[in-house]
Amino acid sequence: MRTTLTTLLLSAFLLVGCSDDSTFITSPETQIGHQSNSPNWIKLPADISQGFSVETVYSTEKVIRGSAGGMIILDVTIPRPNNPLGDFAVHAKVTVQKNSFPRNENRTFTVSLDPDYCLLNITPSPNTLNKQLVVDLFVEGVDASQVNPDTFGFIFVGDNSEILETESDNLQLNVEENWLKVRNAIILASTDDTPEGARYGFAR
Repeated sequence: MRTTLTTLLLSAFLLVGCSDDSTFITSPETQIGHQSNSPNWIKLPADISQGFSVETVYSTEKVIRGSAGGMIILDVTIPRPNNPLGDFAVHAKVTVQKNSFPRNENRTFTVSLDPDYCLLNITPSPNTLNKQLVVDLFVEGVDASQVNPDTFGFIFVGDNSEILETESDNLQLNVEENWLKVRNAIILASTDDTPEGARYGFAR
């Protein structure tokens, strides 16, 4: 019995020691399950989050016609000379699909960068739509060295704090070059009962 236990322990240590220590992680179809606790969002760099104020909240809005759909683009770049992480930048695209709401209606969509975390606040919530929003987000200049690759993901959280699954064409984390990326992320679960207000962001 002792010999068997010792063998198992040695095998476990060997497996851990031989694990891939890659700094580039990619998962094309990552799914995050339902959770009841608060997500562990990836934080913005301290020099960025501390600089936020009423005047420096980054947001954009666009009026979209139901029959046409459209895209809301948010681009933020903050130069940081001599910073080891490089310049900070956010490139976001939120796509409202055609016929997501009545064809003859116009609706104003707002996308804003959270002041503390790598996430987007989007209104109106998907529960007001017949089709899911499609989210692309690329964030540069963040310290991703503390991100756990096993729990790294891109998730949706409604105002009721329910965490919903997402799927995407591409989810990437590059520790060496300090960036995070997701492409064509959508919510999997129905959002009919989700209150207005939605957050989409990177969790670690």
